[in-house]
Amino acid sequence: MCKKVFDPELYNAKQTPLDHVKVFISKKLPELGWGQTQKKEIVMDVGCGPGKNTIQLILPLFPQAEKIFAIDFLPNMIEFARIHNCHPHIEYNVANIENWSMIEQWKGQISKLISIHCIHWLKDKRRGLQNIFQLLKPGGEVAFCFLMSSPIFPVTLKLESDPKWSKFFKDVDNMVPDTYINKHESSRYIKMMEDIGFDILYCEEGEKADPYSSDKEYRDFFASLCALGSHVPSDQREEFIDEGFQEMLKLNGRDSSGQPVHRANITQVVARKRDIQNSKSF
Repeated sequence: MCKKVFDPELYNAKQTPLDHVKVFISKKLPELGWGQTQKKEIVMDVGCGPGKNTIQLILPLFPQAEKIFAIDFLPNMIEFARIHNCHPHIEYNVANIENWSMIEQWKGQISKLISIHCIHWLKDKRRGLQNIFQLLKPGGEVAFCFLMSSPIFPVTLKLESDPKWSKFFKDVDNMVPDTYINKHESSRYIKMMEDIGFDILYCEEGEKADPYSSDKEYRDFFASLCALGSHVPSDQREEFIDEGFQEMLKLNGRDSSGQPVHRANITQVVARKRDIQNSKSF
């Protein structure tokens, strides 16, 4: 199985973070006390991608942060982030949250941990959440925003099974997460977190709509997230991406001004690390 291949430049193409992400980080988290302390916090961004959310949203939320460790398991994302979204308080590292040996250096050090659109990609979500638990200080908190369903998943599956394209995808990981394939409900992951030792402070699930300023921007968004695209021969790739983009438009439509809109079912969770003496063992 191949690793997912996301293009950091396309992934970073939208000049501002997604609307629902901005509201979650810049409004909801401060309401829950995030960024309201004068303490020198140690913050982590898990699945930081090209670093746009890290520098535009997470850094302003924590003006007193001693350090923000931003990790992603894709080296090309971290390389892009170090060049284009660098800051003295942000340290970008290649690391997989499911691999304890890659992150154990931060055990018990993190006071706040944010993960935006990463948790649903994990192959072993329980292991990833257990590792996150171990990274936190006692009383440390996490904030997750992850997809339960998105039009990109059925579009990817449709393209993968299309006879015109399927010959290019033998033994290829389509990167459609099990949250969608198995129709899991968010309650499954809330219970998983509680079993590990988290107290849930906030949880919301529902459709979020994010507008795009142009067809090109939305098309680039699809191209950045469809892992199959890199396996299509270069002379046919534009046709492949265009077909996927048209399918996305069919499912999502446009807003009243005619601009494309992306709609997805998103779960947002904020939780605190419970006293480990009261937590179930791993």
